[in-house]
Amino acid sequence: MKKSNFIYALFAVAMISCNGGGTQQPTAQVVVPAPAAPDTTMAQPQAAPAAPQVQPQALPEAVTTFVQQHFPGATVVRVETDNEFGGLEYDVTLNDGTEVDFDTSNQWEVVDCKVKAVPAALVPATIANYVKTNFQSLPITKISNKRYGYEVDLSNGVELKFNANGQFVGMDD
Repeated sequence: MKKSNFIYALFAVAMISCNGGGTQQPTAQVVVPAPAAPDTTMAQPQAAPAAPQVQPQALPEAVTTFVQQHFPGATVVRVETDNEFGGLEYDVTLNDGTEVDFDTSNQWEVVDCKVKAVPAALVPATIANYVKTNFQSLPITKISNKRYGYEVDLSNGVELKFNANGQFVGMDD
C-alpha cells in the first residue's frame, strides 16, 4: 500500500469512529500490510575485488647480486622505488625484516638489520676495529653510507659517526 493511500485510510477510520449522533456506525478495519521483504531482484552491493598481489619488481642485477652475496637465503618481500633525478632508487625489504636502500647507481646507502648484526663485509675495517675496541663488540645493527662518511647504529641505540676514511668524528645516544 502506498503511503498516501495509507494516510487516507487512517483519515477515513478517524472520521467513521468520531462520527457523532449517538448511533453506532460500523467501524472499518484498516489492515496495514507487513513490511515487504527486501527486494532481492535489485543488485546488491558487491565487495570490491581484492587488489592483485604486487610481486617485488625485477631488480637491477647489481641489487640482486648484493642481496644474494650479503644475505644468502633471504628473499625479497617488498620493493619500493623512488624516481629521483638520474634514475630509480630502490628500497628493498627482505623476509627477515632487513631493509636495504640503494641509490640511483644501485649502490647501497643504508642497511638496517633491526636487531641483527650488519654483515661484516659491509663495515669498513677501521669502523669495525673502533667499535670492537670502544664498545665491547656490540653489534652494528645499521650502517648508512653518506656522502661525508658513515653512520652506524649499535644494538644499544648509540649512533656513531665516521668520516669517509672511517675515522670516528662523533656520537649520538
